[in-house]
Amino acid sequence: MHRLLPILFVAVLGACSEPPPPTLNLFRALEIGDLDQVKRHLYWEDGTDRPDSAGDYPLHIVARTNRVSIGRALLEHGADPERRNGADQTPLEVALANGKILFAQMLIEAGAAFDPQRLLLEQAATGNADRDVHTFLLEQGAVIDQPDAQGRTALHLAIAGGHLDAVSRLIDNGADVNRVDGKGHLPLELARQPGIGPDAGTIERLLLRNGARANR
Repeated sequence: MHRLLPILFVAVLGACSEPPPPTLNLFRALEIGDLDQVKRHLYWEDGTDRPDSAGDYPLHIVARTNRVSIGRALLEHGADPERRNGADQTPLEVALANGKILFAQMLIEAGAAFDPQRLLLEQAATGNADRDVHTFLLEQGAVIDQPDAQGRTALHLAIAGGHLDAVSRLIDNGADVNRVDGKGHLPLELARQPGIGPDAGTIERLLLRNGARANR
């Protein structure tokens, strides 16, 4: 009988440490930030590799809401920080697009690929004007006037997309308003091209106020 006691103790201890099954849908738990329910899902089943109906994986969902503790739990359970969602975005790209710097830093520390220059160009092209995101990327080594393979700087990309707020943010951060792109176009020339959008006139005036030239 005495020999059975240690075995029984270990069995009881194991049963006590086992969490109960989840009572909430995984994606709902992720959305509301219920860490306990998420951990139950991770214990009872591999919930890190399944997208929701929009094509977002768990890491993408919590990247939008800055749920750092849940993000860490997902990564510890094997979530891939490089997996792309239905919109072809990594969790890091989603975090930056939503201004979630703490989550972005957590992903980088966990080994997510990080190219601050590429990301600055990407944020400008999509119109992200978040001050903290721009500051973070510049502090991490992005160069504001460094062009892409086509000779376009972040300012050129923001103007081409008609993104007034991003243009303003880049100018505030020191972007060169007279640097030509790979085709020899000045920023002001780009702003005057058709198809820029409803903010084209405001972008043009903003450039002029900051010393943009009309001719090379």
